[in-house]
Amino acid sequence: MTVKSLTIFALLALSLFVADRLVRIENQRYALMLRMCEKPIVPNSNVVVQDAKCLGTVQTRTSWFWHLFYALTDDV
Repeated sequence: MTVKSLTIFALLALSLFVADRLVRIENQRYALMLRMCEKPIVPNSNVVVQDAKCLGTVQTRTSWFWHLFYALTDDV
């Protein structure tokens, strides 16, 4: 492989890694915005905390593509 091919491969791998991270962060951001992962500290109280386990597993949109799309285009 030439240096050019290795550089293209490395940049492609880096782009895929960054896209994956963006999708995960956007999924968690949207879940926080929708208040999907709130857990009350005391039952029947207004005091809540964010459930980290829930944030790691929640799916807020139908596809990873939409997370990437909104992460790149949404004004925050």
